[in-house]
Amino acid sequence: MKKGDWRNWEKYYPTMLYISLLTFLYEFISHSHFHLWELEEGPFFNLMNVHFVHNLIINPLIAMLFLSNYPSGFKRQMIYTLKWMFLFLLVEWACEHFGLISYHNGWHFGWSFLFVMIMFPMVRLHHVHKLWALILSVICAVFYLIVFDYL
Repeated sequence: MKKGDWRNWEKYYPTMLYISLLTFLYEFISHSHFHLWELEEGPFFNLMNVHFVHNLIINPLIAMLFLSNYPSGFKRQMIYTLKWMFLFLLVEWACEHFGLISYHNGWHFGWSFLFVMIMFPMVRLHHVHKLWALILSVICAVFYLIVFDYL
């Protein structure tokens, strides 16, 4: 958190909105059909508050922190992105282990791994080429909608 580029947060704001919007879109679609993964209520938050904190605070902050320290040079970028992926998956594994997230309807940690492998490059792509990220996001969304029988 201390290493974030807080003074220039506006530079990352469109991508922060992008990640929040996509998460809310998942919530909207899955609410009317079925969830693939579900954040669980805690002692301090009901389910709606858990989703709001995740969608409006945690995800946008992850995007900003990831982008604000993004290095130059392909090798350094790959190592940096892999570290973020590993950390993100480690947190998800811990959350699943402690019952803070549950998987449903064929989703499992392997699908989360694939999703994270796509998510971080898409966050970076959105930051530098918004239109391409939006086009690829639609393609990825259609893929998941087909694979998990939403369509």
